[in-house]
Amino acid sequence: MPFSLHYRKRIGAIACGLLALSGCGSDSDRDDDVAEGPDVSEPAPAPQPQPEQKILRVGVLPDTQGSSSGVAEHPMRAALDKLVQEGAEIVLMAGDLTENGTQAEYAQWRAIADEYTDRVTLLPIMGNHDNKGIDQDYFDTVGDLIPADATHMPGSKYKNYAVVRDNVLFINLSYDWLPFAYDFVEAQIDAHRERVDHIILMTHNSFVGNRYGMLREKILEGYLSEPSDVAFREVYDKYRTLFAANDVVYVSGHEHMYSRSQIRDITQRQFTQIVAGSAAYKGYENRYGEHEQVQNTVMVKMASESVGPIDTNVSVFTIQGPAVDYRAYYAPHTVLANSDGPRELASPDWRLFDRYTRTTTRCEKIVYPGSIPAGIQANNMYDPGYRTAPCASPSGQSARLLDGRNEVFNRYDTRTRAMAVEPGVTFAGTNRELESLMYRYMFIRHESWRPNLNNSQRARVIDEGTPDEEVEIRATTIDLSKHVTLSWKTREAGALSDTLAVSGISGQSGIYTDPYGAIKDITVDVGLAGSYGDGSEMGKQPVTLPAGATRDWRLQAGDTGHKYVLEFSLPADVAAQDAMLARWDGSTWVALTDAECVSAQAYRTEFLSGTIPSDVDGACAGGTLVGFDAARSAFWARLVEDGQFAVVARD
Repeated sequence: MPFSLHYRKRIGAIACGLLALSGCGSDSDRDDDVAEGPDVSEPAPAPQPQPEQKILRVGVLPDTQGSSSGVAEHPMRAALDKLVQEGAEIVLMAGDLTENGTQAEYAQWRAIADEYTDRVTLLPIMGNHDNKGIDQDYFDTVGDLIPADATHMPGSKYKNYAVVRDNVLFINLSYDWLPFAYDFVEAQIDAHRERVDHIILMTHNSFVGNRYGMLREKILEGYLSEPSDVAFREVYDKYRTLFAANDVVYVSGHEHMYSRSQIRDITQRQFTQIVAGSAAYKGYENRYGEHEQVQNTVMVKMASESVGPIDTNVSVFTIQGPAVDYRAYYAPHTVLANSDGPRELASPDWRLFDRYTRTTTRCEKIVYPGSIPAGIQANNMYDPGYRTAPCASPSGQSARLLDGRNEVFNRYDTRTRAMAVEPGVTFAGTNRELESLMYRYMFIRHESWRPNLNNSQRARVIDEGTPDEEVEIRATTIDLSKHVTLSWKTREAGALSDTLAVSGISGQSGIYTDPYGAIKDITVDVGLAGSYGDGSEMGKQPVTLPAGATRDWRLQAGDTGHKYVLEFSLPADVAAQDAMLARWDGSTWVALTDAECVSAQAYRTEFLSGTIPSDVDGACAGGTLVGFDAARSAFWARLVEDGQFAVVARD
């Protein structure tokens, strides 16, 4: 996967915001004039000073359908309380507001919504369960919630609409409308691209799903007679190109589990998909897992009621100028009906388990897990190392990751599923053709020169030639990748350089779950047959985790087993003896080490594993290891977590 710099023409907007945002983790911007390649990236034009930009917080509330209760009142209230507490001004409501779309259920939903409309703007869409009712009941319920300045898709007012707030374009599409909405989506992006920094598209169904997903449902299982299946086949590649070129964040519900992934277009550019989880009375299992032909999954969490407590999920985007801080939370509980009472949700235990930060000028790399079998061909991209090419800031500084390997990663199992064609009814006429389509669109067919890391036989025709013939997608074990990013922003007060945010390294903990969310032990348990990644029938092997790895869903600060080395160039107008490399602690810059503890040696690989340079005094050995390479005019530092870094004046 190439490591590349992305920036937009609106480069002046880069000036504000990252230091005001907590957390770290980031992604990349897209445009047709992207610079990409292994060499030092060309710097963008120097940004002009900008006034302080306001913060906009956007919450995401997934499905609130309540099974026999109609609307899941306790999760909905707990989730909205959390989003209000986090300061959300807008809440995206990702469909399945109700179970059956009846007047009574909409009244339930609206009664709860009315408790919050004086504090937040609610932006709802319809899900497949809401489609069980009639449009007029939905219109009567949500019509006055949708802002008066929204732009509605012709013929589908209140179902499909776009809203601009500050520097964010929101495009909201109800269930099964994405196949028919390409012209509307493209027109909204074209109309607002030059005035917004961020685009969030919300719809109900995932683009590429662990359980559902339009790619599988409409292209692989597509019906010749179904207009939306036909339409989606025609716009699938166009959407991938449009979303990647414009850095769209795609948000959905529907799957009753949480996942975040990077989806690639035909040229390997990426966009982010977030499947927001659940605020209903159920959790689903993971059926198909990562679609490795087009997708890298970087976080997934299931919590089925069949194995224990379920989750209520919320997510929050904190947006300031070109910077976005994203955080996802879950609250475990045992409430399965309104009649159960709120139980744990009366005082929810909200736990942060996923995060990223991004700006509109950033570099990125997909880093694969350290479990890749030795000796296989790398297929250009199977790289478990954090090492990157240099990444240039807008004003010409440079940073890169020098060393480190992804030894702490999450793992999950999927379950076996099967599909079969209906000749004359489905697009595929035979099961062999269906299998071929799976390998074209979803999975990588394992070959010695192009290994499939997830299974040696990801999909296969079984019982061939019998009445029971079908295509089986094997249960397998998948290790998550990481989306590692370097994001730049312009110089802040107290710094001598631009600010760099390193993100995506310390967001996984070594946790392993079965398809339903039950905890397994990655240090002991062998993965499912065929999952090893070398074409054999071996399962993925147990992993020896570094000291500090928590195997806990809750993200924690400090040393949790991750190690990497950052190189940060000295600004041209700064002398080395006057400068130090520092980290932002949330309120001020803190030097990574004392001046007398900085090594004068160039970085060597043995420093990653704990070797101390000969010119570093023993009293310094317990802190962060920092050096200055005079030949490269750059600091280097051995680090253990994501963070924000800059060169500051030496005390």
